[in-house]
Amino acid sequence: MSEFRQDIVTKEWVLVASLRSGRPHEFSKSKAIPEGLPESDPKCVFCVGNESKTPPEILRLPKNDNWQVRVVPNKFGLLELNQAKTFRNFYVSLPGIGSHEVVLTRAHNQPTALKSVELIDQVLEVYIKRINDLKKYNTVKYVHIIQNHGKLAGASLIHPHSQIFAMPFLGPHLQEELRGANGHYQVFDKCIYCDIIAYELTRKARIVLETRNFLVICPYESKMPYQMRIMPKKHQANFNEISIEDRKELAAVIKSILSKLYYKLNNPAYNYYIHSMPFRRSKNVSHNEKAYHWHMVIMPRINIWAGLELGTEIYVNVMPPEEAAEYLRGE
Repeated sequence: MSEFRQDIVTKEWVLVASLRSGRPHEFSKSKAIPEGLPESDPKCVFCVGNESKTPPEILRLPKNDNWQVRVVPNKFGLLELNQAKTFRNFYVSLPGIGSHEVVLTRAHNQPTALKSVELIDQVLEVYIKRINDLKKYNTVKYVHIIQNHGKLAGASLIHPHSQIFAMPFLGPHLQEELRGANGHYQVFDKCIYCDIIAYELTRKARIVLETRNFLVICPYESKMPYQMRIMPKKHQANFNEISIEDRKELAAVIKSILSKLYYKLNNPAYNYYIHSMPFRRSKNVSHNEKAYHWHMVIMPRINIWAGLELGTEIYVNVMPPEEAAEYLRGE
């Protein structure tokens, strides 16, 4: 039987409908990238030897020719850092203030699931360095970090990469999370994400992975089959303030769960993003570090959203998260 489920934070609705089309074997043809790719492709602008074909780099680790991670401006960037102002007539427009950067890793044929934990940790280190640099700009209110893996997830190039957007305002999804989290805090004097963690630890059914400091669940209101959320067990509002020890543990967690997608679901396309407390206050959104809890979301692109989702913003998920978590755990 199908069931409407509500996101306890944002109050959005999801329709969970357990159908045969949601079973794991149906995803055997969903491979995001082909096999047999070379470690380096001379035609790929992101590969070793083609550094001059990208815009001048912002950062590299390590700082020598044997780089493992590079950050460069997106050649076709959506945003630029400037001081332009909002224009209001009948409609409201705002110039594309901000920045759009690409985080590259060295090997052409190595998606995140196949990277070493050490390399994933270097990527996380780069994310934090860039957040701390970009937040110095007065026009930047939020830094949004994403990875698009595979064409179905919006990736235009095969070479493994992620992206960093410096934004002049907060997107509606994050605003709803902040409002929902603050509303819960005002009533219960607790972080709602901490309450979710405590509840899921008692129920177990939606847990994919638990480590000393992190919990990975298939959320109760998952919009996509096998959607996962990574949360630190201890309360923390800002992703860029995690300790080096926790960052390294997080790298191992990311490696583990993306490997589960790679091997158990035949390497599907996916998106991931990190939601963190904005570092500048907005007059329209509550800014309460005691109420909000940073987290990372991984969305395999298995469902195709159609008229119901687009017209009502009620998403249909054909794989109940309890079954998804059980399968990913290997039980």
